[in-house]
Amino acid sequence: MIALNHVLLGGAIGANIDNYPAVIGLSVASHFVLDFLPHVDQGTEINGRELKFKLKYFLATLDVLVSSVIIVLILSARPGLNRYLVIIGAFSALLVDLVFNVPFWQQWTKKIQPFKAIDNFHEAIHRPFKKYQYSVGIPLQIIIIIMSLWLLLK
Repeated sequence: MIALNHVLLGGAIGANIDNYPAVIGLSVASHFVLDFLPHVDQGTEINGRELKFKLKYFLATLDVLVSSVIIVLILSARPGLNRYLVIIGAFSALLVDLVFNVPFWQQWTKKIQPFKAIDNFHEAIHRPFKKYQYSVGIPLQIIIIIMSLWLLLK
């Protein structure tokens, strides 16, 4: 799932729940739920081939930056929101990808327990509906973005 989906849903959780531990827990859990659903992201193969390393990480970085800008714009438009909970929710929802997919420490987190077990689970949940990643995944991602924006802006 692209970062935008994770960040917006985590932010929406933070905007609607006034409990720090609950926001963190639900936002991290939402990451796994979203990754279980069919989706496309920078790691999706196109015609059986992965994107080149530099392009993949450039797109991932751009995705995170755009997601961050959108959260800042929403916080500017809605000054009544608890900024801390929205930011904590957005960050917590993206945390799994930050721990396991950033090249600087990726090799370390994929080898040492308990990170290795979490990474194996994270990788496994991507597989069940992979064949639907385009037909169902793209419309589903758009729906999640729209619903998350509605929850953040209501």
